[in-house]
Amino acid sequence: MLCFKAAVFVIFLSLLPLVAPSGAYIAFNAFITRSLHLNMGSKVNVVYGGVYYNYGNAYNRHTGVFTAPSNGLYVFSWASVVEPKKMFDSEILLNGKRTGLGNCNNLKGRGYENCSRTYPLVLKAGDRVNIRTVGANNLIAYWSSFSGWKV
Repeated sequence: MLCFKAAVFVIFLSLLPLVAPSGAYIAFNAFITRSLHLNMGSKVNVVYGGVYYNYGNAYNRHTGVFTAPSNGLYVFSWASVVEPKKMFDSEILLNGKRTGLGNCNNLKGRGYENCSRTYPLVLKAGDRVNIRTVGANNLIAYWSSFSGWKV
């Protein structure tokens, strides 16, 4: 019986985008499709080109920028996985200005390191949010992600 309930729930989730009113949900979950090997001194806007979902189409997979379609409280989270002896320090930008920092320093590590940050932001329609490196030389594909949703 448990398998049947799980199957029904999975089917429900897969149909949700088809039955939800247009614009009812604003949420995205994107990931890195190629591991990044970066110059430590340069600031780079991170483009999370793979997309699991993008309800409301507010996230641009080509630029890595989320544009708020309406005023409200949004939550953003990003996860960074780095190789041993590498780091990925980053910042979350609101309209090009830093609103928070993320640190994933694995310079002394022997194994992979997984780090994450979450920030709530009050946005106005048209505000733009993205992740940029501060000091980074590595980010692992598929395991590193950026997501956001309207509360």
